[in-house]
Order: sequence, then C-alpha cells, then structure tokens
Amino acid sequence: MIFSTHTYSCTLLAAALVFLAGCGGSGSTESTGFLSLGVSDHPMHDAEKVCITFDQIEFQGEGGRSVVELDPPEKVNLLEFQGANAAPILMGHELPAGHYQWMRLGVDAVRGSNGGNGDTGGNACDGDASYIFMEGGSVHNLYVPSGAQSGLKLVGGFTVPANSTANFTAEIDLMRSITSPPGLSPDVIFRPTIRLVNNVEVGTLTGQVSEELATAQACEPSVYVFDEDIEPNPIDEGDVVDPNDPVATAMVNARSNNDGTTTYHYTIGFLLADNYNVAFTCDGEIFEPEMGKPVTIQAGQLKTIDFP
Repeated sequence: MIFSTHTYSCTLLAAALVFLAGCGGSGSTESTGFLSLGVSDHPMHDAEKVCITFDQIEFQGEGGRSVVELDPPEKVNLLEFQGANAAPILMGHELPAGHYQWMRLGVDAVRGSNGGNGDTGGNACDGDASYIFMEGGSVHNLYVPSGAQSGLKLVGGFTVPANSTANFTAEIDLMRSITSPPGLSPDVIFRPTIRLVNNVEVGTLTGQVSEELATAQACEPSVYVFDEDIEPNPIDEGDVVDPNDPVATAMVNARSNNDGTTTYHYTIGFLLADNYNVAFTCDGEIFEPEMGKPVTIQAGQLKTIDFP
C-alpha cells in the first residue's frame, strides 16, 4: 500500500494527540504540596501537665474547605514541648498548592466534659478529652468556648508550595490562655492565645537569669517579649486582645550543673524574625530592666539575652 506524504503526516499527528491525551497532556492537573504542623507552648506556673486532644484539622483554601480527621486523635501534653520544641500532629499531608486563608484545629474541650478521667499520672496524656493537671494533684476539665463548633482558628493566611513541604508551628501561650472565672469550677476556660508561624521565618531567644533575680521571695520568674516599641507592661486580663501585651512569654527554669551549682535559664522558640523588647519579671507587674532590653531575632538563628 502506498501512503501519500499528506496521509502520513496526519497519521503521525493523530498518534501524537492520542499519546498526549493518555499522559494528561491535553489538560492540566492541579499541583499539590505537603504540609506538616506541630504545636508548641509558652508554659505557665503551677501546672504539672496540660493535655489537649486534637481530633481534626480544617483548611480554608482558594478551592474551598478540606478536613483532615485525626484518627485516633492526637493527645499532647503541651508542657513537654516548650521553647524550640514542637509536637508533630500532622506530617507531610498532601494539599492543593496555593494560598490558604486559615486553618482550624478541632479540639475535644467542651464544658462539663470528663476531661482527665482515666489519667494514670506521669507525663502521658491518657485521660479523656482535654484537661489541666495542677501542682498538688487537682485535675480540671478544659473548656474552649464554642470549641465544639469553631475549634482553634488560626488566621493570617499561609501558602503551601507546589511539589514541596511547608512546615508550620502553632505556638500557644498558656500563661495568657487559661483562666478560672467564678462559677465555672471545676472547669477552667482555655481561650488560647495562639500564633501560626512558618518554621523557616523564625529564630530562638535564650538566656540566663541571675540567681538573685530568679530566687527572690515569692518570685515566679518569667521572661516577657514585646514588640520593639512597647514598654514592658502587665498582661491584660480582658477578652479583647491588647496590642501592648507580650507576643511571647517563658518560664525561667533551674538547671543543675555537673559542678554542683544551679543556674537559671529560659528559652523562647518560634519568634518571627523581627525587633523586640524583652524583660524579666517575678509577678508580671514589675519588670527588670524597667524599659526592657532590645533584641533582634533572625531566622534560623539563636540569640542570647541575659539578665545579670
């Protein structure tokens, strides 16, 4: 059989089109990326264990909402993940690449629940729901107002890159998040002060506090970090977020050294690269130094500020 040049060219073109269609070449597929999420905390005094049960994560993106069910739920003792440490609750989850307006962490924390039932002690969170285990042995159910409906919403937006992984941390400031208003006992309110940060954009602040400051009478030693132009001031106890409040807080912990001495240290992780003002306090009312100390945090770096 004899083919004309025109017939032969058309045959090759048709075959090429069929091949491209079979490989997806006739259309475009949605690009995807991956997201990993951890949770960390700035701790609080008088608590031995703060257990949060996360049961789902919801994302709002340009293409709509998607929900990841955590089965079994992730139970995290936040007091075990302080400073620059974070507990992973989602690892390498595939999502459509692009910009997201918010994510929401679903938590098991309703009023009148049985938070803490079945807890066997130690650092493990093996009790029901979400709860706080205080020094002295008392256990309180954690209640997030509207938590069953809205969970913990992290706004501000984030991006999942195509064919790559975005690593984020939800940083919870427990010192500003837990309150015990009259009439709610035995429950306590958990209204988290929470920040979502991209791990490639943050640095760590650490330092040593003198024994004289850290062990003063009735002192609960802490370090507060404020925006650079904010003079150190007490945390506002109201429901409205005060822009003058610290962006982060940390407890000062004693460390036993090999030579028998004790020194006092603090660490604050996941601080966005920026300029800040940092101060030491015993009671959250009086600060040392009174006007604070300036500090510049750079991404991926460790900065040291001591309080001698």
